[in-house]
Amino acid sequence: MVEYMEAAPGGRIGEPAGPQRRRERRVEEAGIAHACERLWADRDFVRLRRRYALLCGLLVTLFLGGYLTHLLLSAYARDFMSIRLADTVNVALVSGLGQFLLVFFLAWAFSSAARRWVDPLAARVRTRMETEHPSGEVAR
Repeated sequence: MVEYMEAAPGGRIGEPAGPQRRRERRVEEAGIAHACERLWADRDFVRLRRRYALLCGLLVTLFLGGYLTHLLLSAYARDFMSIRLADTVNVALVSGLGQFLLVFFLAWAFSSAARRWVDPLAARVRTRMETEHPSGEVAR
């Protein structure tokens, strides 16, 4: 708290104050904005966004399809869902437990697909941005 009270009007101790600080900050922000614009136009980054969106869209569609199938069967196919498979186990119970298995399977599928198709591309984009803008300001 004392350090804050003793700071120069433009920021912390040792930093330039007033118009000089604002000018340096604007130059820094312009550099960051330019780096972000280059990133958005980068072919690898566009490919990375598309792969991620395709992967997420596919897995969400699979999840919703499985869930809605279970929901619609439960609502409209009561005779089918009440078929006994074992003593007290019926199709509805197996289908409900299958939803948990589906979620775990889709999480595993996302992890492995991301590791294979998304992560290497993200690492390449990150490395390129770190070499072009080594101060680390773009990662904010």
